[in-house]
Amino acid sequence: MKVRLAYPDKLVIVEEDRVIMFNGKLIEGELNEVLSYAEGGQGVIPDELKKVAVDIKRAVDVMRMQIGIRGREVEMLVY
Repeated sequence: MKVRLAYPDKLVIVEEDRVIMFNGKLIEGELNEVLSYAEGGQGVIPDELKKVAVDIKRAVDVMRMQIGIRGREVEMLVY
């Protein structure tokens, strides 16, 4: 899964289990830490990622939901 979020002053890329942000400098974090921070404030991530953690969680949730829907559609076609 690859997700890109574009902001006027930064670009965020989620790829597999990593989150990469470029806002004039390169910032990286673990996806599970970012999601943990977005869900409950727990997680060791750079301050820059804390500002967009909720957006990342929403985007990842939407992508996972779409992947699940596609999987069910394929299953339905097979049966």
